[in-house]
Amino acid sequence: MNRKNKSKIIMIITASLIFIGSAFQYSNAASVGFLGFNNAPRKYLTIDKEKLADITISMEDNNEISSVQLYTVNAKGEKKKINFSSSNTNDSKKHIYTLSHSKLLKGKEKQFYVEVKDGTGNIQKSYFKISVKSKKVNGKTVKYYALNDAPRMIHPVAGGNVLSLGIKDNAGTKYVKVQDMNNGNKEIHKFTELGAGEQKIDIDLTKFKANNEVYKLKIITEDYSSQKAVRTIYFKVDPNAPAQKPANTDKKNNSGKVTKDKNVTSFIAALEKISQRVQSDYKARRYWKYTNGVHSENKLPFKKTFQSALNSKVLTTNCADYVMWALHDCGIFTANQKFYGNNSGGITYKKNSQTKVKSTLKKYATLTRIGGAKRPKTLVKEGKLKKGDILTYKGHTNVYAGNGKWYDAGRRMGQNGKGTRSNYTFTTLGPLKITYNQPVYYVIRLKDRS
Repeated sequence: MNRKNKSKIIMIITASLIFIGSAFQYSNAASVGFLGFNNAPRKYLTIDKEKLADITISMEDNNEISSVQLYTVNAKGEKKKINFSSSNTNDSKKHIYTLSHSKLLKGKEKQFYVEVKDGTGNIQKSYFKISVKSKKVNGKTVKYYALNDAPRMIHPVAGGNVLSLGIKDNAGTKYVKVQDMNNGNKEIHKFTELGAGEQKIDIDLTKFKANNEVYKLKIITEDYSSQKAVRTIYFKVDPNAPAQKPANTDKKNNSGKVTKDKNVTSFIAALEKISQRVQSDYKARRYWKYTNGVHSENKLPFKKTFQSALNSKVLTTNCADYVMWALHDCGIFTANQKFYGNNSGGITYKKNSQTKVKSTLKKYATLTRIGGAKRPKTLVKEGKLKKGDILTYKGHTNVYAGNGKWYDAGRRMGQNGKGTRSNYTFTTLGPLKITYNQPVYYVIRLKDRS
């Protein structure tokens, strides 16, 4: 092969690699099912988790970034524009800035707000909080910065009349609102109480207007720590893309339709969602109190569902209510159905028709009477418990979380909360390594183990 032909081949290979690289970058942003997809700029923060140090914040967009504005936010919600301590704007598609540890962060908790716009007008407006955390490393206490960011939008996929999105937040997403920018920012969908991590939502595009076949959507998200974000996306759907199967998850939209999985996975997810909310509320100084109703020591009422508890002025729960809310949220119980382990070692089935509550429970679960013959640690040691098993005792109810841990909304002094019996505040509802040596009277196991 002569040098001239060899050079041509190298040029062709190089051009192919450049094209593949560009397509890969685009597919990362757009995923599949689109003839065109224009997403809002993306934001990334790089944090050293071994020490207090400068934090870099990167803004990226394939259509170039036209403007970036960063603000600090005080306790009153007032914004103050700041200048970055350093910046790199040589690459029009990627801007990198530094949040100085010594000048800006100063080892303190700080709230920020950022607004980024790309060259075609798409925006991202989002809040994020930088907090100081500590951990033990080789016996020494190490301080570092941690990020509490607004829920992120990831992995968009289109097919048929459905746009699927991943919404991700480590502590769970409080809500996602989807507005139609081609129809005066009309709110079309609202998804609430999404669980921790990445959750899939499906958007029915038949409810949206397309302008020259282009959809324009505004996605508004908020987590349980009040970190909010607004993003805009423009896209045109490929009519030949395979239809997407709607997510089979417990999420509501404005049509009020709910799909629920009546299995142990959904039950555990519901317990975890409530516990995560209690944890995030405690950090935000919104406190969940233990109560046995208006006739108990603190006279606080209890609520029939998790949603009704969230809407009340005083946040309350107890050992049985927590479990009933999870059974309701995974579709097994209605709001009026409830049971608990009573003081005699039996089970009390509450509300109008006791038979209906009992029959509903037996439809979805098996009840094994232990009769006080064994304690929880014995059942765990013997391998008699499975993840998601509900246990009743004399005057108590909890759930086995697996690996020797429990979901428990009793007054576990110093383990899941603080205070006195008459004024008990939860910090978490599990999973917890707790010691509970009272005799077990019933083990209730969901039949659907999927």
